[in-house]
Amino acid sequence: MSKTWWWHPVIVYLLLLTVVILASWIGSIMEISMVGGNSELALRSVLGVPGIRWVVRSAASSLGTAPIGNALMLFMAYGAAKGSGLFRAFSRVRSLSPKETVAFYTSLVVLTIYILLIVLGVFAGSHLLLGVTGTLKGSPLYEGLMFLLMLAVCLPSLVYGLSTETFRTAYDCVRAFSTIIAPFAEFLVTMLVASQLLQTLVYTHIDAMLGLTDGTMRVASFLIYWIPLPIILLLWQKSGKEV
Repeated sequence: MSKTWWWHPVIVYLLLLTVVILASWIGSIMEISMVGGNSELALRSVLGVPGIRWVVRSAASSLGTAPIGNALMLFMAYGAAKGSGLFRAFSRVRSLSPKETVAFYTSLVVLTIYILLIVLGVFAGSHLLLGVTGTLKGSPLYEGLMFLLMLAVCLPSLVYGLSTETFRTAYDCVRAFSTIIAPFAEFLVTMLVASQLLQTLVYTHIDAMLGLTDGTMRVASFLIYWIPLPIILLLWQKSGKEV
């Protein structure tokens, strides 16, 4: 077994989740509480009957709070760029064949046009990608940023792959999108544990006890969900697997 297995994000989050569960149990026995607003908040144990019922009911819905869709689109974009050869083309622009050179610059033209369309969607006409108030808050641009970024990678990748005949059939394109699903599956398991950790902090009121505001929890959630990604990819590379 690898010597680095113990610091895999899943293991770390499981240990943290265990600490939170034990802290909530000990805190509930000691009847620790605090005044929050107009009410009193008491530490709730996950090990009691209500807590166990909550865990069973919320296990699946907790995963729904994780940015799984964004993560999947990120992996799909990476797979498309890698499978088409576009990533490799960026690293050796000066040594591309004439056919690859034409494909490379054609993909850049497609990317430029796409970016111009995004700019027009923000600043021109009906401000299609802005919110109803004309701002970024709650806008399609803000909420769909990962989808737009995925398209920014996938469109030129498809153009390059088809132009160089790296992609010969529709199946080749589909296979490229799913080429790194294996590390994504590992990341998905990590997100499952991370979501349970975050939801348990809220359920037990430990977040309030620690003085964590909604804004702080949003930042913490972002970090907890996304920090494992480069770690998992690094572990894959160290194990000799292709990413």
